[in-house]
Amino acid sequence: MTSPKIAFIAESMKKFIRRRAYSNLANLLGKVHPSELANAIEALKPIDQGPILDFLISKHKEIAADMFVELNERIQHKFAEELEPEKLASILRLMNSDDAVSIIEDFPEERRTAILNLIQDTPQVEEQLLYADDTAGRIMTTDYFSLPDTLTVKEAIEQLQKLEEKAEMVFYLYLVDEENRLSGVLSLRQLLISTPGTFLKDIMNNRPISINVDTDQEEVASLVSQYDLLAIPVVDHDRVLVGIITVDDVIDIIREEAEEDFYRMAGTSEEEILHRGNPWKIVKIRIPWLLPAFLSTFVVASMLDYIKGSFIYFAMFVVFMPMINATAGNIGVQSTTIMARELALDRVQENKWATLLWSQFRIGFIIGLIFGIIAFGFSFVLYPGGQVPKLVLAGSVGVAMLVAVSISSAYGTLLPLFLKRLGLDPAVSTTPFVSSSNDIMGLLIYFSVAFAGIHFFG
Repeated sequence: MTSPKIAFIAESMKKFIRRRAYSNLANLLGKVHPSELANAIEALKPIDQGPILDFLISKHKEIAADMFVELNERIQHKFAEELEPEKLASILRLMNSDDAVSIIEDFPEERRTAILNLIQDTPQVEEQLLYADDTAGRIMTTDYFSLPDTLTVKEAIEQLQKLEEKAEMVFYLYLVDEENRLSGVLSLRQLLISTPGTFLKDIMNNRPISINVDTDQEEVASLVSQYDLLAIPVVDHDRVLVGIITVDDVIDIIREEAEEDFYRMAGTSEEEILHRGNPWKIVKIRIPWLLPAFLSTFVVASMLDYIKGSFIYFAMFVVFMPMINATAGNIGVQSTTIMARELALDRVQENKWATLLWSQFRIGFIIGLIFGIIAFGFSFVLYPGGQVPKLVLAGSVGVAMLVAVSISSAYGTLLPLFLKRLGLDPAVSTTPFVSSSNDIMGLLIYFSVAFAGIHFFG
């Protein structure tokens, strides 16, 4: 829901642009924060968004660049695709390299090449695109500040005072040797309380926490969180300082990873955000996730058809099958979702997997025992009796509930661990396909117990 302030800004911009009151519009833009401006533009209809964006790019490029970075990903992607290459390039030049990379990295090759040719004065953008997706090299900013470790405190402060505004906010001083290799780090507080003639290399921390350009972004977020850092330096394989990643970028990483996990748990992809107005593209994204689950229903149907032909008491037992499958499936999804999240947050140690699995099995056993007793009582009351003794049928339902819930709990815990061992995303284990595997397993358990119950006690 749009706040009153954002609605007022949006309405004012629309009124000024339609009346061609450009001086009033410029005055308003100068008073609005880029994030509020982005929200206001998102609140407008497409017919009003274009003229305002054109005005910003032609008259206030710096405001346009700052606003563009703050836009919703879907709107940003739409504008970036629709803008003429020259207009887009004019604001990309004013952005930090990591922001520019995030905008053009998904472009078709032809359009990306055209844009890069127009911003050849910022070669670091093209260089960052050479790094793999979701690595530190791809998401770092090259607009950082570093100093030689041979300077004195006084010389360092003088250099800080000359710092360009475009450089990322200086949280720490990164110190390098004569070959630009990271040699140490120094906090601003330590710099200011040291005597002017002291050499930086004598007061710096010579064991700085850093990451390699190939480090995965999830590991970057984990390190920043673990050590409570405001920024972390990025080095290449020779320990040459090439960039930094700031805490605001880490927040974006955490949000992005959480969204990605959420969509995978739902059995779809985060690409839906970009195609919200195109149902056919969303259908194409969802079908590959849903098709395996749909096909697995044919397996269930075939199994039921086989059991129906070979088990004369099928009609009496099948009534209670949904109760078993639903309960076992739910606890399996619970266990899988919790375990996938724990793994994503790196809270599970590999040497504790066996202990964790045994713990989850016991939890499932206790829940299964409780629901098994309830299922026994329910089926005993509901079943009127007949060819199969009431006690045998009710007992089979209760035991099947206990076994199915216990195994589903352990299975739901084991699957994300197994995928993690294979190097796959554990969040995939919560997709509809995996939920349907619980149905197949519940079906096998239920009728296996029913067969045994009839064989031994019927």
